[in-house]
Amino acid sequence: MKSDRVLEEIKDRIDIVDFISDYVQLRKSGQNWKGLCPFHSEKTPSFMVSPSKQIFHCFGCGAGGDVIGFLVQYEHLPFPEALQMLARKAGIQLQAVTSDRKRVEKDEQVRKALGDAAEFYVRKLKDSRSAAEYVRKRGISGETAELFRIGYAPAGWHNLLQYLKGRGYHDTVVRDAGLAVSGEKGMYDMFRDRIIFPIMGIQGSVTAFGGRAMDSSLPKYINSPETAVFKKSETLYGLFTAKEAIRQQERVLMVEGYMDVIICHQYGVRNVVAPLGTSLTPGHLQKLRRLTKEVVVVFDGDAAGIAAARRALPLLGQNDFHARILLLPDGDDPDSYLRKHGSGPFNSLLEKAQTVIDFLFRSTKGRKTDAVREALTVIAEMKDNLEAEQMLVELSGRTRIQESTLRAEFQKVKGRKSGEQVTSAGRRPVTAGNAEERLLLSAVIAFPGKADAVLARIDLNAMRDPAAGALFQRIAGASDRGNLASVLEGAGEEERLLFTRLSVDPGFDTALVDRVIEDCFAKIEKKKLEERLYQAREAEDIHLINALLIEKKQSIKGKRHERI
Repeated sequence: MKSDRVLEEIKDRIDIVDFISDYVQLRKSGQNWKGLCPFHSEKTPSFMVSPSKQIFHCFGCGAGGDVIGFLVQYEHLPFPEALQMLARKAGIQLQAVTSDRKRVEKDEQVRKALGDAAEFYVRKLKDSRSAAEYVRKRGISGETAELFRIGYAPAGWHNLLQYLKGRGYHDTVVRDAGLAVSGEKGMYDMFRDRIIFPIMGIQGSVTAFGGRAMDSSLPKYINSPETAVFKKSETLYGLFTAKEAIRQQERVLMVEGYMDVIICHQYGVRNVVAPLGTSLTPGHLQKLRRLTKEVVVVFDGDAAGIAAARRALPLLGQNDFHARILLLPDGDDPDSYLRKHGSGPFNSLLEKAQTVIDFLFRSTKGRKTDAVREALTVIAEMKDNLEAEQMLVELSGRTRIQESTLRAEFQKVKGRKSGEQVTSAGRRPVTAGNAEERLLLSAVIAFPGKADAVLARIDLNAMRDPAAGALFQRIAGASDRGNLASVLEGAGEEERLLFTRLSVDPGFDTALVDRVIEDCFAKIEKKKLEERLYQAREAEDIHLINALLIEKKQSIKGKRHERI
């Protein structure tokens, strides 16, 4: 049975209110149920569950989805595992199609091989006096080494390969796990004579390894290649050990390397993760978004650290994260600083971490105007309008430039970013508003029977709201428009959150749905007309301007007759 069919059967048998009530204390609130969100700390309930839509949504942190989405987020489970758990609870026999079963079995063999390799490396660390001494000199305690499952890959070409063969693994599985590579003389171990840092998924299973040379050999670090169970751009080192601390403290520290994470944890700073030798990516932030939206970037104070922090800032803003920056003094990284000074001074520095604006001014060499322009560019990337507003106010205070001047320049930057033209007078074309598109989407979600009529009138290729447009495309392609929750399968996070928010809060009086739909289309047409009129004026096309003004006048007259 395919997963989408199974999911629909699960929803038929498991009521989302009953299911979530096992995790959250819910109380009736109108047609919905309300409680304290389990995904972020709050004192006033903003977590809503809709029994009619079988959807949940939190208006505080934005989490949302269906019953399987709740289980995936709450228990941090992969989708297939969550699906299996719910299927068992619903009494449904889950049988994957043949290709899926083969893939799942192959991935499971890869995971087992990685787990066995981790145990092998841990034992070899205990057997090697030189490797154990290296770990000790790096300041890692035995308890910390055990927690992070640090190991050692002995010198030689076939140690791990022979061990795994002895446990019954085929060469293809070992190679698919990234544990061995093929050369002219056959297969040999990927890691040799290196300290091994297992890279764990959020549930604690090993997905890959990092290996560090114990001498000056290059490269200093090597990582496993990407595999079916390991994507570097989506993996953060230390997330498994840090997740509860991140949730409790509502903040994450972003550092650069394995040792930074390990030593931070050993000194009691446990909400720490690191990308795997690569720049921050949207995939990394998607993993963190479920735990927090507060990030402190903690990098070395050298040129490389400053450059890395600057690269991270626009991405953090685009993904709705509030960021502060801590550049450590004297070229220290968190590892060396903590071992020199301890956790007290380190925590004091954390509390004094710079704002984005302060960091840009302190780190920008050259004219003040260069720092101002860079700051405006970063602010233009902010998804949170309130955050952008606060940063503009801070920028004005920092530079003593009048807010009105900064806002005018900011609008130019934002206009260039969105591809809109800005005239010398500061005017810009009027665009069709997102509010009407989202209200139409909300009407269709609340009344699926209206979908065909709305889709017949809306231009999907001209929609301005990406998330609403993507959901309308999914609805247009849905085989069963009577059950629109099915469009969530495979949807992006922004689409999913928009759908669940509108499901529990339509944003209009549902008794007036037909009037709302007509008003939305009228406003969209009016804005299109205004945009065409703006473009005609910019082109100084007198004939087109007059024609559009007549069209506008007739439209207004028609609406008056409608009201009569």
